[in-house]
Amino acid sequence: YAGFLCGLKKIPYCCNVQGLGTAFQKKGLASFVTLLYKVAFFRVKKVFFENTSNAEEFRKRKIISRDKQVLLKGAGVNLKYYRYCPYTEEDPIRFLFVGRIMKEKGVDELFRASKKLKEIYHDKIEIGMVGFFEDEYKEKVEYLEQEGIQKEVRPFYEKAHCIVLPSYHEGMSNVLLEVASTGRALITTYIPGCKEAVDEGINGYLCKVKSAKSLYRKMHKFIELTKKEREEMGKN
Repeated sequence: YAGFLCGLKKIPYCCNVQGLGTAFQKKGLASFVTLLYKVAFFRVKKVFFENTSNAEEFRKRKIISRDKQVLLKGAGVNLKYYRYCPYTEEDPIRFLFVGRIMKEKGVDELFRASKKLKEIYHDKIEIGMVGFFEDEYKEKVEYLEQEGIQKEVRPFYEKAHCIVLPSYHEGMSNVLLEVASTGRALITTYIPGCKEAVDEGINGYLCKVKSAKSLYRKMHKFIELTKKEREEMGKN
């Protein structure tokens, strides 16, 4: 809306696209949103993108030309606040999800993978979630709490051994950047905005999007690492 009004009033302006969101996942809605973006960006000076795939999508849809695009490496993190912390190797091994508890963040896949892992490892692992959830997940989350699968955890990355983010789409995930700065391993999906944060097997693992089986395998792989290997992955 601001872009449209700035163009109408001939006020110089720049825009920032943090991610495509769910709109571009649905054909009918994508066409409508594409039209809105074309109107909003008609007189734009520059548009900032946080990954190459989003920028390419806007060129493919003829929303904006390459010369008006600027690629950023995410929004960045405060390295003094998210400073490196020594690895805490305590039982159990703690996986942590941070974000909105919603379908597009891959929580359905995380729930299924977590349930299977808990059946195998029991108290050896802990899967925590920090963030608000939508009403449709209220019953599911409460059930998992009773089963001991999903527990209330402190909102500190230092307490975790590995962050899990099986998202469907991101601009550039701040959570992954923050936890990497803290010195913890990452498990996330092979999608734009997430894959850029991970060197496979070095500082974490990448799994297939919308695949509980692939997510389970990567979490299982992390559990089976030695304490030293987990610590090295966090440092990397």
